[in-house]
Amino acid sequence: MKGLLFLVSIMMLSNFANAQMFEKEAPQGFDKIRTGISNGKLDSFMYESKTVGVKRKALIYTPPGYSKKIKYPVLYLLHGIGGDEKEWLNGGNPQVILDNLYADSKIAPMIVIMPNGRAMKDDRATGNIFERDKVEAFATF
Repeated sequence: MKGLLFLVSIMMLSNFANAQMFEKEAPQGFDKIRTGISNGKLDSFMYESKTVGVKRKALIYTPPGYSKKIKYPVLYLLHGIGGDEKEWLNGGNPQVILDNLYADSKIAPMIVIMPNGRAMKDDRATGNIFERDKVEAFATF
């Protein structure tokens, strides 16, 4: 029993120490528009959803210098339960942050997709977001 208690204590201290390493503030201006750097492109697109049976909207960010001839990794940037495909644009400015990261050579080129996470025919962010059908639609997505 003492050995188990010791192991659990060590694990808790380790988790606390790891959490402390990541409590740094983001660099000043990381999300501010900078001039003189290359910019990616933010666009919207529609796709046919086999899950829902309707056309759905999503946003796509392509990196500076994007070429259809190159295969890129894809990052799906999901919103919280109350949002939609445009939620990240409400103060998050992902396109600005990504442009700045590319300019500073801190990330590799990638495509970023911001979908609407509600897998239901009416996927608007309206009404009680915690209604059973809306929560289930998030799970389906």
